[in-house]
Amino acid sequence: MTRSPNANSSPDTHSSHAALSSSTAMPVEARHLVKRFGDLEVLRDVSLQVGEGSVTSIIGASGSGKSTLLRCLNLLERPVQGELTIADETIRFDRNRQGDIVGLDRRQLQRLRARVSMVFQQFNLWPHLTVLGNITEAPMRVQKLSRKRAIQRADHYLERVGMADKRDSYPAFLSGGQQQRVAIARALAMEPRVLLFDEPTSALDPERVSEVLSVIRSLADEGRTMVMVTHEMAFAQEVSDQVVFLDRGVVGMAGTPQDIFEGSHNERCRRFVSPAA
Repeated sequence: MTRSPNANSSPDTHSSHAALSSSTAMPVEARHLVKRFGDLEVLRDVSLQVGEGSVTSIIGASGSGKSTLLRCLNLLERPVQGELTIADETIRFDRNRQGDIVGLDRRQLQRLRARVSMVFQQFNLWPHLTVLGNITEAPMRVQKLSRKRAIQRADHYLERVGMADKRDSYPAFLSGGQQQRVAIARALAMEPRVLLFDEPTSALDPERVSEVLSVIRSLADEGRTMVMVTHEMAFAQEVSDQVVFLDRGVVGMAGTPQDIFEGSHNERCRRFVSPAA
């Protein structure tokens, strides 16, 4: 699909987006990632590449490691082996005798998380802050924006997701779909190079799913780099440049939507996307 690059970036960040887009490095590249929880190996030698301005959907059965992989991409979970490059930050997951990751310092972690934003299943909005407060908090604390600039940026992205009229509301007074759109605006307000979505519609009532998918679809059309874990197969087929089928902690198959949904040579993948076949 043809997309225009970041058509709705906020006015104060056009130059930074241009600089990021000029990088020749893959914005997301995972190499041979392994993640264990105790004796349970959730990810086993997972490698993944995501091109600039592309949408990658990660699909698979429950328990296949999808959300764990996504959380590894912004180090909410720490792999025990492998190497990860995110937005020009490369981390090799070697460990010392105490089990600590060698070479990962606090400043590198802060830089990485400033360039990667995540939208969660359960919205994770701060209940004691208004919609505006939820969106301005991170830009002011992490990026040291002035309150005036942070509010300008927040208003821009609230308008972008159709929530400008709710800026002074508290999360408890919003529907699930509205809360998720605010969460998307909060992620966008960090002006990230990469957007991560962890099953963004799974906690929504069916009638609210379409309003959130519409926002994500428009972000894809802008040419934003996105990685999305989803059970919405038709949506993944529509918006993705790449689909990754994760199967019991390994990449069972990766390719275009046509490869995965129409011509899969992996039997488990074929059964997953066409359960009635």
